[in-house]
Amino acid sequence: MTKDILVSISGLQVSPEMESDTVEVISPGEYYYRNDKHFVVYEEAIDGKTETVKNMVKLSKDCVEVTKKGPARIHMIFEKNKKNISYYYTPFGNLQIGIDTQIIELDESDENIRAKVDYALEINSEHVANCHIVIDVKEKGNNNFRLLS
Repeated sequence: MTKDILVSISGLQVSPEMESDTVEVISPGEYYYRNDKHFVVYEEAIDGKTETVKNMVKLSKDCVEVTKKGPARIHMIFEKNKKNISYYYTPFGNLQIGIDTQIIELDESDENIRAKVDYALEINSEHVANCHIVIDVKEKGNNNFRLLS
């Protein structure tokens, strides 16, 4: 895979009341491969703000890590059948985040990396949603890049 990539991250959260919320971010970024791990670095705009969030996603067969730096900061670790605790630092206060990962799937090819993660999300020790994330990384010139539904 080339250094210049397009990354699509789509997420679905379903609350215990069965209310759902979807999010999708598509951004140009950079790709690196080191120590048997895929690294994806990209910036994300925030509505109404001039500052961006700098993101790094580290992908391997057993673990997905997401680090966000900017007005809000968090380091999330997704490991199959393991619960990890982190803190989400926001301008409005800090939240304790629990991530209880059930599924991690990683599909790799020369031109594409696709990861799927299913997890339960807790905020301040209270279950708030079951979540599904798809991370799709393609070479920037790849004509097969498409939005996920």
